[in-house]
Amino acid sequence: MTNIKKIALALVITLAVGYGVYASQQKSELSELALANVEALANGETGTSNTGPREREKCYGGGHKMVCRGINSNPCEDSDCF
Repeated sequence: MTNIKKIALALVITLAVGYGVYASQQKSELSELALANVEALANGETGTSNTGPREREKCYGGGHKMVCRGINSNPCEDSDCF
């Protein structure tokens, strides 16, 4: 194979790969069913930031405070240092 043919082949392969990457990155939209499923799963979700159990943690400068671990669904509030 001559050098010109090798260069032309490399150029064709590069363009094909580049177009494939470009085509795969085009904006895709979720179907109505997928959007409904996402909304149904998120409905009523409150997160785990204020759930128990609480654990004792050292405060900066001494003392302790109780901190929620966010493991279960029981309500919980962090305490101030004591």
